[in-house]
Amino acid sequence: MRLKAEELSSQIATLYIKADRIANTIWEGLHNRNKDGVGDNFWQFRKYEYGDSAHLIDWKKTAKSNETFIQEKELQTLQNFFIWRDTSKSMNFSSSDTIDTKKDRANLFTLALTIILSKSGENIALNGINSKLLKGKEAISFISNQITKEVKGSYKSIPNLNDIKNNSNVILIGDFLNNIKENEKTIKELSNRGINGILIHILDPAEIDFPYNGRINFNGLEGEKNILIGKAESVRSNYKKALKVHIEKLNKLANSYSWKYFIDTSNEEPSASLNKICNLMTNSNKLVLGS
Repeated sequence: MRLKAEELSSQIATLYIKADRIANTIWEGLHNRNKDGVGDNFWQFRKYEYGDSAHLIDWKKTAKSNETFIQEKELQTLQNFFIWRDTSKSMNFSSSDTIDTKKDRANLFTLALTIILSKSGENIALNGINSKLLKGKEAISFISNQITKEVKGSYKSIPNLNDIKNNSNVILIGDFLNNIKENEKTIKELSNRGINGILIHILDPAEIDFPYNGRINFNGLEGEKNILIGKAESVRSNYKKALKVHIEKLNKLANSYSWKYFIDTSNEEPSASLNKICNLMTNSNKLVLGS
């Protein structure tokens, strides 16, 4: 038991170090970009009024006029982000010892996004474990400690919708290989409550390319019956067409509710994928990373 606990602690530490390194690199790029122009939070100049604090005076603007001006900032409202990742058995799949499982990939993305959102000052909750909103170091510490714990019940494969606050943001991470109708039901219900989101679709490269040949026995990971195919290469074309249609439906579904969709292959460099994900979120009119 002690050895297992030590091994788990080591895994968490390794995951955190990797996530922290990626998150800091991405955050530096986002932060530097946000510094361009007049200023992140600048809204307008207005004339100084009695009671205004002296530190708000814009001396450059004032020096060019006979009036005293202050610089007003935009009101920065903290956003609530609920992160859910699929922890069902299908997420344990990896086609190679050199490739992380989809679950490991999802955990890395979850923790890295938590760190980035914490730096942005947002409120964050890990849906399916405990949907209490936390921020800053408290959020990072809690989610780091909970990331390897088993999710109970049905929330392994679907989000806990009741624990997601209205008018908030969700990040759903999984392989989304379930029926498209189930995904549509989830997104429709959340969207109707003013909730904006992004789907991060993680697939193993073998699930995309179907590189199998010859006689293959495919084992079901979610209780499905095993499938024996005598000549795997004979079904490759139809399989890839079916997967392409499924991906297109997911993308179209997300877009129809003004959500974002991103597909990630688990053998790609995680920092590159996370950078693209953050750019999608930052450039969205509805799902925006603060600064």
